[in-house]
Amino acid sequence: MVLDSHKLIAASGESGDRVQFTEYIQKNVALYQFRNGIPLTTAAAANFTRGELATALRKVHPLAILVAPSLRFCVWFVGLLASGFPFHMFLNEIPVKFLVISLLIFVAAMLDAQCTYWSLRFLDLANLVLKKFLIRLPMHIFLLANPYFVNILLAGYDKETGPSLYYIDYIATLHKVDKGAFGYGSYFSLSMMDRHYHSGMTVEQAIDLVDKCIMEIRSRLVVAPLNFVIKIVDKDGAREYAWRESVKDAAVASA
Repeated sequence: MVLDSHKLIAASGESGDRVQFTEYIQKNVALYQFRNGIPLTTAAAANFTRGELATALRKVHPLAILVAPSLRFCVWFVGLLASGFPFHMFLNEIPVKFLVISLLIFVAAMLDAQCTYWSLRFLDLANLVLKKFLIRLPMHIFLLANPYFVNILLAGYDKETGPSLYYIDYIATLHKVDKGAFGYGSYFSLSMMDRHYHSGMTVEQAIDLVDKCIMEIRSRLVVAPLNFVIKIVDKDGAREYAWRESVKDAAVASA
């Protein structure tokens, strides 16, 4: 996708997240230029993209607020147990399932506000515990509101700094790199880039390396895409350079 005249963004991941997030970034980059009269630099666009991924990753679902009453109840219940209150006298009148679920909901929501990974691990453990009650926690209400499962390569050209490429993954990790790839094809193309890439390559040399990567993916990856599009960005702007279509290539080879 073309972000602006001198920036390109390549994204992989869930189709809905990929389309929504890349369009969101594209429109915000355009909005910044419209408001300020100057475009974002490539580094600024990459950091903005990373910030939006990080914000979405850590946003707590609004329904997590509903566990506040559970918090008060759990504190009260633990206080009774610690004080030696004769709880056994009316234990049969209070559903044990409700007590257990209230405690698990509270801890899960608190963990979700801090760390997605540990929240998911806790919910897995909670569901194992609740199997004996034939209960399963509705995990989706504790998950983050809208994390984007999108991996991104953002390339651009700036007059002051020249070309640059940024690697951003779905957990908002940002790195400036010389070369990059995502997906199953990256296992083959990255090794090819390590072998043949060098700084100061011409456009023709870069296209030749891309063709080598495409041929490697086609020959070694079972689920290789049929067609590839090559886009470049340099001092002349971002543009589509060529297509590599396996259907047409096969037809030409047979002829």
